Amino acid sequence: MRIKNLSIYHYRNIEELSFDCNESVNCLIGKNGVGKTNILDAIYYLSFCKSNLLSNDALNVKHGENAFILQGLYETESGSLKISCSYNQDEKSKVIKCNDKKYTRFSEHIGVIPVVFVSPADIAIINEGGTERRRFLDAFISMYNREYLDNLLTYNKLLQQRNALLKQGTGFDATYFSILDEKMSLVGKAIFDEREKAVNVLAEQTRTFYEKISKNEVCSIEYSSQLRQNDMKSLLEKNFERDKILTYTTVGIHRDDLTFCFDGELIKNVASQGQKKSFLLALKFAQYQLIKEFNHGEKPLLLLDDLFDKLDKDRAQNIYDLVDNQDFGQIFITDTDKVLLHSVFEKRKASGTFWLVEDGKIGKI
Repeated sequence: MRIKNLSIYHYRNIEELSFDCNESVNCLIGKNGVGKTNILDAIYYLSFCKSNLLSNDALNVKHGENAFILQGLYETESGSLKISCSYNQDEKSKVIKCNDKKYTRFSEHIGVIPVVFVSPADIAIINEGGTERRRFLDAFISMYNREYLDNLLTYNKLLQQRNALLKQGTGFDATYFSILDEKMSLVGKAIFDEREKAVNVLAEQTRTFYEKISKNEVCSIEYSSQLRQNDMKSLLEKNFERDKILTYTTVGIHRDDLTFCFDGELIKNVASQGQKKSFLLALKFAQYQLIKEFNHGEKPLLLLDDLFDKLDKDRAQNIYDLVDNQDFGQIFITDTDKVLLHSVFEKRKASGTFWLVEDGKIGKI
């Protein structure tokens, strides 16, 4: 999997740019705030039909304009693809196309262009609440398992219906709730089973990668879910009276979480910024490896934003070695320092291109 050409029009601070991407390594060099991250975010958008940075599409339209357009030309194991994404602020409409054919549901596109994005904003996966970790886990599994994504969409729709009924506050129909609970239980169990399998392999791979980055700690990932002790139908029935008082559903797989630890202690409580960055890189490299395996060897695009930020010399060198030795495909890296990144090219012994990004424009160095 590789992107041959990327075109961006009126996206965030970018007026208009188009460039032919190197099939190996693309290093985007420039000062902070010039648009390097926005280029990576555009690539992410072409895969997930949304921004990794801002969920509100209207905020991704360049100031003073009314629409943005993104387009990528890809080469995959099965042939060429042209992906386009556009959003019109006046009409509040978003259109996603593959080879000029419009998707009726955006979920149909998820997994077509596998991407792993490592961003400074990912620190929220460690520091923030369970919502961030579930979002990471769901996006990871959805990249290779379409049935999982369909179940997740179904579950969320049923959950919204249940919560809407609870908020009405009067005239509860026990029969209708029973039907909703039965449906939620079925898809919830399927989601739980797939999450459990995914976390087991993700934890093992993350531990292996982390040992190559840092020799000082042993990391672990645990999956916590209320479904470990009870089936979901029983949980919903048992907590129904509480749910009526609180007017929302308090139990279910939407309350699941991941626990990240160093030697049994929560990473967010004991780790330095460098340790957290190292763990995130190990987690994302593990995600990359597993998506590649589940997709029969099709290599995802790897987007590395501010790769070496907060890493000491030893950890940075270990990352160099991983990028050199691991079988990655096409890589996009951003940094402010050309000299620091030059060693990545030398160690990989592969062709690559340095791009200078200035004020939303791009050119070869």
